[in-house]
Amino acid sequence: MEAIAHGNSGMGIALSGYQLFQSDDIEQTRKIVGDVFCPHDLKITGKNQKLDARMQHARIGAIAVSRLQYGADVAIDPGQFDDFLLVQMPLVGDAVVTCGNSTVNANPTVATVITPKLPRRMWWSGCCDKVLVQIPRDVLDRNCMQHLGHELRQPIKFELGMNLAEGGGKDWQRLVAFLVDELNQHDSTFLNSPLVRAQMVEMLVTRLLLCQPSNYQDVLMRPVPPIAPYHVKRVEEYIAEHAEQPITIIDLANYAGVSTRALYSGFRNFRNTSPMAYLKSIRLKRAHEDLLNAVYGDRVTTIAMRWGFTHLGNFTADYKRRFGEQPSDTLKR
Repeated sequence: MEAIAHGNSGMGIALSGYQLFQSDDIEQTRKIVGDVFCPHDLKITGKNQKLDARMQHARIGAIAVSRLQYGADVAIDPGQFDDFLLVQMPLVGDAVVTCGNSTVNANPTVATVITPKLPRRMWWSGCCDKVLVQIPRDVLDRNCMQHLGHELRQPIKFELGMNLAEGGGKDWQRLVAFLVDELNQHDSTFLNSPLVRAQMVEMLVTRLLLCQPSNYQDVLMRPVPPIAPYHVKRVEEYIAEHAEQPITIIDLANYAGVSTRALYSGFRNFRNTSPMAYLKSIRLKRAHEDLLNAVYGDRVTTIAMRWGFTHLGNFTADYKRRFGEQPSDTLKR
């Protein structure tokens, strides 16, 4: 498929070396696209139209970049997908995308950012040709937590529409265009390095978090807070030295010589978390280190208990959210 550069997309994109399929069969199309993203309903809505679907698909580290067109007016109902976020950028044509309570008319100047765990439906025009960027939810969450310095208090929820004509959305699309251009250069060595791929994924996810309105954007855009007061640092040092011991908020306040209210306020204002959440974060980090350095006979349960995690199910969920894998997977390394 020839390279194209339509509208304001700024993408001369082919991905010709990454052809996944081309088909006029709706069941085959539904199956292959569903294997890449998720099972879904697919119906032709254009009168007397026939499908002419084609898809290119490439991976860059943890993320995937695809180009997809159906060649007919279609309605797509994927319900909800829990495991990834999907950014859809039309090169030509238009689409109507509903996600949760929001609806956006997408075109080459307006992309859609489809948040995990929200119901969605889509209607694509027959000439609609999109670039899709698929980001695993755990990669997105982990990147956000690293910038926040604490665990997410609620799931990330993005505004559905992304303005590609100006501002941060245009900048983000330019970054995607750069990655696609590198993929098109089949003799390029730039993306052959695992380190470069990891850095590009991190840059892409970080830029999305900063440029696209979400329930975390304001916090992420705030200036770095000034130096924390002494009692916050004192408690952090105490936790670092005694994380394996039973610790209560009263213990921490007494050690710092301040009230629990003052301690909560200090951590909230200067660390954007609570003292006990900070303690939990340190314990998770120590458990991770122990699992990485485990010797024969060490067990996940024993290590979790060592660091105060008495509920193995909760520990496993928190651990996976923080480190992107099960504790047992770390132990097997």
